[in-house]
Amino acid sequence: MKLNRATLPEQKAQTFTEELDFSEHTFDENHVKRIESCNVTVVATEFGDVLQCVITGKAHVVASCSYTLDDVPLDVNFKDSFYFTDSKDDEAEDCYYEPNVEIDLDPHIIALILAEVPHNIVKSGASLPKSGNGYRVLSEDDFIKEKSHKGNSAFDILDTIDFDDK
Repeated sequence: MKLNRATLPEQKAQTFTEELDFSEHTFDENHVKRIESCNVTVVATEFGDVLQCVITGKAHVVASCSYTLDDVPLDVNFKDSFYFTDSKDDEAEDCYYEPNVEIDLDPHIIALILAEVPHNIVKSGASLPKSGNGYRVLSEDDFIKEKSHKGNSAFDILDTIDFDDK
């Protein structure tokens, strides 16, 4: 979704609604595999050198199950405000410098969608794979508990060394 700042009226909110197509965009197969649909509404207000964009939307995504890597469909809602300026002096942590008249909101929208998708998704009915010959499969909770009770064996030898110079 692109906004042209030159067409926006000063100090007056303007609303844009669009269905975005991210089918050509590639994603990390271990988190979000694809965005199947995305409906976005942007309320853009130009305040002199600063453009405020309030982005709200809903997306249907396909993510990966943490246990089986199977597809898990999810609906996510997102909302956030972004600020853009064409003045390098007004750039700040929460205000992006954008020298062009046309602003591409797609990267910001994708970031909002990805932020709403949990990283540990378990498909209904999925269970951890079983341990096998030469490897063990632990849940994240079991791994953290085991690691907290166990020291680093590579450094255990240091406990036997006498450092006193007598």
